Amino acid sequence: GPATAGLDDMTRAREALERGEVLPLVTILDLVEKRIDARVIEVEFEQADGKYVYEFELITPDGRLLEAVADAVTGEIVSIGEDGDD
Repeated sequence: GPATAGLDDMTRAREALERGEVLPLVTILDLVEKRIDARVIEVEFEQADGKYVYEFELITPDGRLLEAVADAVTGEIVSIGEDGDD
């Protein structure tokens, strides 16, 4: 069922991490906070379009919420945007 699908994703993600296919969160966290003047408050690790990505929610010093997506393999920041802005 759907519950195991989510579990499979997490297992695959963890295995990718263990095999060194993706960068550890702490590495990417560092890159993101250096690149964006904001503090990460939430992280999700998922697979999007067959790629592993970290999705970050950040808060800026003036209290705005930002969303950033980073490629988990390269550490490259794929997108940065105001949270809730479509």
